[in-house]
Amino acid sequence: MTALLLDHLWQSTLFAAAVGAVVLLLQGNAARVRFLVWFAASAKFLVPFAALAWLGHWLLPPASSVPVLVDWAPAAEPYFAPVASSHALTAAVPTAPAWDWSVLLLAVWALGSLVLVARWLSRWMKLRAALSEADALVSIAGHPVRRAAASLEPGLFGIWRPVIVLPQDIDTRLSAAELEAVLVHEACHRDHRDNLLAAVHMLVEALFWFHPLVWWLGARLNDERERACDEAVLASGQPPEIYAESILKVCKLYVHSPLACVAGVSGGVLKQRIERIVVNAVALPLGLARKLVLAGFAGAALVVPLSAGLLMAPLVQAAQSRPDTVITPERIAVLSSQQAAPRNAISDFNPLEFDRYVGQYQLGASTIEWVSRADSHYFIQLTGQMKVEVFPESPTSFFATVVHAQISFEHDAKGGISGAVLHQNGLERFAPRVSLETAKAVEEALETRVKANKPSPGTEAAIRHQIQSIQAGAQDYAVMVPPLASMARAQWSGTKQAFAAMGPYKSITFKKVAPGGADIYNVSFERGDIEWRIAPLTSNGKIEGMFFRMMP
Repeated sequence: MTALLLDHLWQSTLFAAAVGAVVLLLQGNAARVRFLVWFAASAKFLVPFAALAWLGHWLLPPASSVPVLVDWAPAAEPYFAPVASSHALTAAVPTAPAWDWSVLLLAVWALGSLVLVARWLSRWMKLRAALSEADALVSIAGHPVRRAAASLEPGLFGIWRPVIVLPQDIDTRLSAAELEAVLVHEACHRDHRDNLLAAVHMLVEALFWFHPLVWWLGARLNDERERACDEAVLASGQPPEIYAESILKVCKLYVHSPLACVAGVSGGVLKQRIERIVVNAVALPLGLARKLVLAGFAGAALVVPLSAGLLMAPLVQAAQSRPDTVITPERIAVLSSQQAAPRNAISDFNPLEFDRYVGQYQLGASTIEWVSRADSHYFIQLTGQMKVEVFPESPTSFFATVVHAQISFEHDAKGGISGAVLHQNGLERFAPRVSLETAKAVEEALETRVKANKPSPGTEAAIRHQIQSIQAGAQDYAVMVPPLASMARAQWSGTKQAFAAMGPYKSITFKKVAPGGADIYNVSFERGDIEWRIAPLTSNGKIEGMFFRMMP
């Protein structure tokens, strides 16, 4: 969770920096445009790019079955080869006592948010109490207003149905022309829904109070919204001198609004506002070039994360068990026996025929199956593993000798090669043929994760849960994908004996991300250690691949 939050923070910060660059291009244009651009930077803190990426992934229909994690290396210990999730499974396995700093950080964050919200809520309740005796709606200069016996400046009160509230004595302190200018200003806040937008940014400040950029954005929003109303007042024909004088009088005679979501007259940097009002410079219209920049920026902000989700979707869907296969322990046993049977290579196979199969096949979310030929030698190489030579037993089927595994190829309706089927560990897993660009993207994404060397969310908790269930005498197959559950059931007797010999559980330590993408943990017991590899969990919290071995 901490990693996700940090990703969201740096992405939102980078987005705000890009917004700042766009705002620089709009300095001569209407303040309302700049306000909306800054507000987009604020709203970004509430919308993680990960959510948009998920939406892009969701737009692509899910695959009919699950991906698999494979390893060509023969395993002396129980090896579970089918699939993975981002949902953390709970475990009641006792752990060595350790201080979790994330709990303290979470408590500090929550406390800061609560203090801030409580402070604002207190101010809001005081305002409500002060305005509770306000008069009924009346019309002044064509604007519906209410009067209250309070020293608060003229302002707009309310989020959903805001109303202009004036001090009762304002008629005696401001001239009719000055009061009309103030009313036009507040009407502008009302028409722009400034209270609602300010409340949204206050939510951002409450959630991310520790980020200085959030408060800086709040100042920019307040300054631009007041400038936008100033421009609207002057555009309505109000004399600049009278309007400036009305603002100065309000600042002198009344109390400034204590909440950003109660828009008053005296907000923003007062000196700069008065100077701009007196000069009465006309904002330049938003030309075609700037409109294109804004449209391009808005489009990129949406398209980039959505595209990321769409690009990742095939990576999660690629490897499939045979759609017409019901996986049972009995079937696994039969297939394992068939796959372990002796094979004979045919002698009349033309090496050039193999070139039809040369290419890339996606066997899992982070596994590419590379098929290549060197003269009359044929090779299969899985991501993060060594090349394995295979030999033809038919024009479409090949077998390895270093491990009990075979690979066959399938054709589409036009005679092209549509995919490959890996026959190993009692399973038949289909890998569709993919482009070179897709294959490189898969391996580059994996390389990035390996370099970051951070475990996938939920894998440690999933291991703890499995240890608990195994030591309780009833391994939890419900949290596994069906192929893995079937294999685990078939190996249950050996698994139970192995763990019984290890004694009570002591601790678990993350070691690294394996070249193939699995998370590697060292699990300590009273009488030894186990190296446990687990694939990233599936999108619905299932374990899709595990492998463990006893350490010497």
